[in-house]
Amino acid sequence: MMNSSKNWGFFMASHIKKTKKIILLSFLLFILFLSAAVMTPLLLGPEFLMAEDSMESSKEYDAIIVLSGSEQRLDHGAELFDEGSASHMILTNSTESGTTPEEALEKGIPQNAIFEEPSATSTYENATLSKDIMEEEGFESALVVTSDYHSRRTKMTFDDIYDNQIELDYSFASSFFNPSDGMTEHEKRMTFGEYVKIGVYWFRLLLE
Repeated sequence: MMNSSKNWGFFMASHIKKTKKIILLSFLLFILFLSAAVMTPLLLGPEFLMAEDSMESSKEYDAIIVLSGSEQRLDHGAELFDEGSASHMILTNSTESGTTPEEALEKGIPQNAIFEEPSATSTYENATLSKDIMEEEGFESALVVTSDYHSRRTKMTFDDIYDNQIELDYSFASSFFNPSDGMTEHEKRMTFGEYVKIGVYWFRLLLE
């Protein structure tokens, strides 16, 4: 009986020690993650959020993929379409104001060139659901359009989801975001939010 009590006591002490180690390790990882979340924007700066365009001006793509979020994105996509950059346009989250088929028609995009994707609720779903359309239609190349401040996360996400199965290039619409002339409070909040989302997306994509 005494040996059983000693064994149980030893087991409990060992279990408590392991639990303490797990808690300590989790706390240290949290501190590291928090430090990275604070330091990364300071080290890289807001300019890092703005990836470079990779569009080839002489190339005609199968489709222009316009992400929802602002009317400037659709304006930019319509300009590229008018210049002959693509023969089709995919509107992601096409029920949101700024990316509706009605607005695309008003900007001169023909009805038979428009593909609607009405279900996306995030940049991740913009990528996965637009890829479904690309594959269903047999499209082999696309020009992805979003805002300049959203370009780094968009490129990271689309490159990972499409995984070189479809050729992608990027062209970004100008926005209010202009770190070179000093940061407004809105730009500071947006910068912090984008960095947090980049960290979350990086971790999510890594686990897939």
